[in-house]
Amino acid sequence: MRQALHALLAIWGACGLCAQDVPRSNRLAWFELFPEPMQDGRDGVTLEGTSQFLRPDRAFSSDGRTHAELDAEEWQLTADGAMALGPGCLTLRARVVNRSGGFADQAFTSWHSLLSTPQGGRDLVSKYQEVYRITRDGKVVASLTRPVTQLLDVDLGWILPWGDLNAGGRWGVSVQVPNGRLTDWSGNGSLDTLLGAAVWKAFGPFRVHGQVEQLWLGLPKDSPLRSIMLLHHQARAWAGAGYQGEGRSILGGLGLDLTLAWSESPYRTGIGRIDRSGWQQHWTFTHHALPGWWLAFSEEAGTYTAPDFTLALGKRF
Repeated sequence: MRQALHALLAIWGACGLCAQDVPRSNRLAWFELFPEPMQDGRDGVTLEGTSQFLRPDRAFSSDGRTHAELDAEEWQLTADGAMALGPGCLTLRARVVNRSGGFADQAFTSWHSLLSTPQGGRDLVSKYQEVYRITRDGKVVASLTRPVTQLLDVDLGWILPWGDLNAGGRWGVSVQVPNGRLTDWSGNGSLDTLLGAAVWKAFGPFRVHGQVEQLWLGLPKDSPLRSIMLLHHQARAWAGAGYQGEGRSILGGLGLDLTLAWSESPYRTGIGRIDRSGWQQHWTFTHHALPGWWLAFSEEAGTYTAPDFTLALGKRF
């Protein structure tokens, strides 16, 4: 009886072993159509606010065949759930997003003016507008120009952790269920799959970690996305390092993780800001007195396979 109880506790503990948080996502309209990063096996909620913008004077391909528009703001609520299944853990991620013209355009304009830096094309468009649209050879691939609140494609996965809290890792697989639609940017209309692995190592209060993934897109033969894609797969990677203080003071208990993310672009539109692989920096703050809570911001690092700016607040249980 005792052995059976220990076995059950070991199976249930598999979910709790995942000491390394799932990395922050790369948020952009084109990439929100693809599977979310492999989960970490814990319940949690996240609230994100994202500003998205593509310069209108760089939105046409050199051959004139492709035109992309992106100017909007998103607020997204993400819920993660997990339960023990065999030696690993079954994971679920659901996302509800509100898309609109937002209210932060003036704040970005004022910030650039304060720093005496170029506006990056924001002075070329009307404030507070919402437009997600990409066309190829005069045909609309997808378009959204009205405020909407919608459930995005849901991710269902299974992960298997190993090691312990100081040194370990996990590997896993997931599928993204096509409950959304390409016509309103809530999904890509296909069942997509992902294979990933993560590792971490602690050195006292310091930690280094990494995660790599390969995903495959099961696009239908008549999917409009095929007209702007060269690849039906995508590679992604994250690498980072963090420090967690254990004091009781404001500064003594502060933690900071800095992660650099890379995403391969499967697109071939002729627009450099979409076709190039993307780099994104993620800054995540924690505090010893607030276990499970984190505050993060992300900024793109040169291409628009990632959004301008994302601010996120989350809680892991």
